[in-house]
Amino acid sequence: MLVALNVLMVVFMLAPLVLVVWMSFTPDEFFSLPLQAFSLRWYHEAFAYPGFVDAFVLSLVLALAAATVAVSLGFLAAYALVRFRFPGRAALDTFFVSPLLVPAVVLGIALLQFVNRLGLYNTFAGVLAAHVVVVVPYTVRVIATALRAVPEEVEWAAMNLGSRRGTMLRRITLPLARRGMIAAFLFAFILSFDEVTVTIFMTGPAYQTLPIRVYNYLTDQVDPTVAAVSTLLIALSAALVVVLDRIVGLENLGR
Repeated sequence: MLVALNVLMVVFMLAPLVLVVWMSFTPDEFFSLPLQAFSLRWYHEAFAYPGFVDAFVLSLVLALAAATVAVSLGFLAAYALVRFRFPGRAALDTFFVSPLLVPAVVLGIALLQFVNRLGLYNTFAGVLAAHVVVVVPYTVRVIATALRAVPEEVEWAAMNLGSRRGTMLRRITLPLARRGMIAAFLFAFILSFDEVTVTIFMTGPAYQTLPIRVYNYLTDQVDPTVAAVSTLLIALSAALVVVLDRIVGLENLGR
C-alpha cells in the first residue's frame, strides 16, 4: 500500500513535466501531443528568439555570481556556527535560516522596499543581493554539514605547528570540505537560476531573467516555444541535481 501511494505521488508530480516535454516536440502552432510527427521546430524558435537568449545569459551570470557570493558568505557563517561557542549563537543560527520562514511574496516586497531606498531597483546589484538573501540559508546548512565532518583536531594540529588561521582554512579546512562547498555552490546555482517570485519584485524591463521572460512571453502569446524553453530548463536542472547527488548525496543535504 505504501509503495503504491509513493508511486502515485511520483506520477502526480512528474506527469505535468512529462506533458510539457512531450508537447515541446509538436509540429503544430498550438499546444498538442504529437502522436505521429515529431519536430524540433520550437527549439529552433527558442534559440532564434533574442529575448530568450539574452535572458538565459543574464540568468546564467546572475546564478553564478549569486552562488559564488552565497558560498563565500555561507562558509564564513557556517564556520563560526560550527567551530565557536558564543552568546547568541542559537539566535544567529535562526537568523540565517529566517528567509526560509518568510513567504516569498512578503520577502519580495520587503526586499523591494529596501533596494528602493538604496537606489538599486532594476539593477544587477539589486537583483544579485536579493538572490543571495534567498540562497544563503541553503549554503549555510550544506556547508555546516560538511564542516562537521572535518575533525577539529586537524585544525588544532595545524595551528599548533605554527599555521595562521587563514592559512589553515585555505590549506586544511577548505580542501577537506571541498565536496560540501561544491554541493552548496550547485544547490545555490539551481535555486538562483529558477527563482521567480522574489525576482519579479526586483526587476523591470532592463533585467529579465529567463523565468521572468517566459512568464512575460506567456502574457503576449501562447505557443509551444515556451514548452521547448521549459524542457531545456528541466534538462539543465535535472543534470545539476544528478551532479549534486553524485557529489554529496541528496539524503545528506538536510543533515
